[in-house]
Amino acid sequence: MRGDGGETVAEGWVAPRGRAARGHLPRHVAGLFRFQPGRPAVAAGLRTGLALGVPLLVSVMLQMPAASWAGMAGLFVALVDKGGPYRTRARAMGAMTVLGAGVGLVIALPSPFWVDVALTLFWVTACGFARSFGDTPGIVGMLLANLFVVSLALPQRGPEAVLLQAAYFVAGGLWSMFLALVLWPLRPYRPARLAIAACYEELADVADAVAGWPMEGPSRVGTWEAVQRAARMRRSLETARATLGATRQGRQEESGRGEHLLVLLEDADALSLLLTAMSEALDEAPRQGACRTARIEAQHALGALAVDLRGVVGSLVRGTVPVPSSWDAERVTRVLQADGGLPEPARSQYSHVAGLLGRLREYSAVALDVASRLESSEPLPERDTKPLGVEPGRGRSWWKVLREHLTPESVVFRHALRLGLTATVATALAEGMGLNHWYWVTITVIVVLQPYSGLTTEKGLQRVAGTFVGSVLAMGLVHVLPAQWLMLVAIVLLVCVSVSVRPLNFTVYQVLLAPALVLLAEIQTGDWQLAGVRILNTLMGGVLALVGIRLFWPSPEHARFAEEVACVLKADQHYLREVARTPVSTEASLREARRKVGVALLSAEASFQRLLSEWKGPAKELEPGMALITYARRFTAAVTALAASRTWHQDSDLGPVVRYASDALEELSAALVARRVPSALKREAPGLEGTDALARTQLSRLVRQLGVLHHAVERMPPALRASEDGATPAPA
Repeated sequence: MRGDGGETVAEGWVAPRGRAARGHLPRHVAGLFRFQPGRPAVAAGLRTGLALGVPLLVSVMLQMPAASWAGMAGLFVALVDKGGPYRTRARAMGAMTVLGAGVGLVIALPSPFWVDVALTLFWVTACGFARSFGDTPGIVGMLLANLFVVSLALPQRGPEAVLLQAAYFVAGGLWSMFLALVLWPLRPYRPARLAIAACYEELADVADAVAGWPMEGPSRVGTWEAVQRAARMRRSLETARATLGATRQGRQEESGRGEHLLVLLEDADALSLLLTAMSEALDEAPRQGACRTARIEAQHALGALAVDLRGVVGSLVRGTVPVPSSWDAERVTRVLQADGGLPEPARSQYSHVAGLLGRLREYSAVALDVASRLESSEPLPERDTKPLGVEPGRGRSWWKVLREHLTPESVVFRHALRLGLTATVATALAEGMGLNHWYWVTITVIVVLQPYSGLTTEKGLQRVAGTFVGSVLAMGLVHVLPAQWLMLVAIVLLVCVSVSVRPLNFTVYQVLLAPALVLLAEIQTGDWQLAGVRILNTLMGGVLALVGIRLFWPSPEHARFAEEVACVLKADQHYLREVARTPVSTEASLREARRKVGVALLSAEASFQRLLSEWKGPAKELEPGMALITYARRFTAAVTALAASRTWHQDSDLGPVVRYASDALEELSAALVARRVPSALKREAPGLEGTDALARTQLSRLVRQLGVLHHAVERMPPALRASEDGATPAPA
């Protein structure tokens, strides 16, 4: 398909090959061996190994088996630590320590079969709702659910033994927190610095990419690579905003470091707007004849800008003092003045490019100045450093957050009930059948079951494959390592390596963690046949998880994807209205509108990726969805370019085109929500009389992209229009 200006939609996109129905399972299997880019988390692996190994060593040396609970606490609390601000990490790890000790008290109660089943339903469902508060609370909830199930399987003990076990758990949790928060260098702003550095690295990548555009050939704006680059830029800004806000929360006395980072983050947000506008302007501007020299000068300036931005990255990451590169933002203007033969609208477009370069130069100079003062904490020069939307305000109460998900339409609500019911069935079957170590069945259900069916299948395969290979490895280690101290060393090494490779490949993580857990259980029980038991119990739990995702409120991604795209179009509509508002909108309102569009786009792209993992129809039917995401982002970029150039055409009458585009976006989003074919666009777009050459170019681009979006919604296949019950509405 070809769209706006003749460019190829989503160039560089590689669609799934063959019929997806045949390749559905092979894609999941191939995912087992796919390593993500990045480096192993060596520090996290070492911390986790020490958090587990030191309490185990003390337990063996003092011949106190109950002290091994401190090792389990060290492992669980270390798994909760996902990095970020130290304040946030301390809260999460402290909550896991206190709640984990409390959960272990369940062994003090009588535990007949029906009590185990009822408590599993209540507790696991409650832990499922922890996802309402974010990823880290969700991990805490999953670990607490696992710990609860393990505690249920233990024999009843007296009050003294129960309190001693809780004390061991608290001691292990405190030891793990001491390792992560004290022994490792305590630099409160380090996570925020790295998060903001990631923003500038993404900005530099964008500047480099635009600087390397060829003079000939198709547009580079609509390629899938460019779309993904824009998504990464918005994601890094959101991550940095949350990290810096959490770091500054509760810090009444500042050394100046927080203010420096606030200014750098605000500069990054402004630079992202200007770079988006620049890419749109250069893509639309002519490249032949007399325009070629101006285009070359603009791209050279962007290459120098990328060097400056990476200098800011070096200052944030390594503490170096950046050296500004020498680039002249006014060279494009001088080229235009030297050759007065450029026709309209080329002259207006390159004047706009020159103005954007001047603003990029101003913001990059501020970023370099602030970055050079980071290590010395020199005060900032007099300028407006008041953050826009970064400073943390009073957050919503936990009850308000939870209440938003107490509805059958909520994905979290459905997942929590599905998780609780499936775990209850697993407990009833496994304990009722008298299986050895029956709790492994329920734990597998808790780990495998995800809110989305595609992720559940992938997790199930990873869990089963990893457990099978890891348990076989454990059987071999039992015979190779006869001494107990050698097994302890093997357990610690396996945990260290498994946690280190977890960000790269979950299957390898399972393969290495499974023998560690089996050996740990064998040391405590003396039962050397547990590897085979674990394999069978894991298979049973995996099957139950897959049955649960099919029976209890199945959530196919095709039922949500259309609504996610509709949210993007509604956000685009609001953003366009903010840009066209008279008098001109404030910078704060524009940034907030742009941020909402970016967040909605990230959600829609995540939905599309999940859709790929569970799609069973022909691969070609996914193309309209891909076009929707690509051109929704391109439409957003065009609106951003319009916002950045309002200085040049404040007197232009944008009203007719904005009303036309707003009505079209309203109809498209309504059609997606109602799962129907949209009404036809108006035969003729409004005229552009009364607008300058630059505004005419930008508004014409908006109208063309609306046509591509409308055509993509029209071509949505029936499978993507189906409701969650599988019914396909008739066309309007």
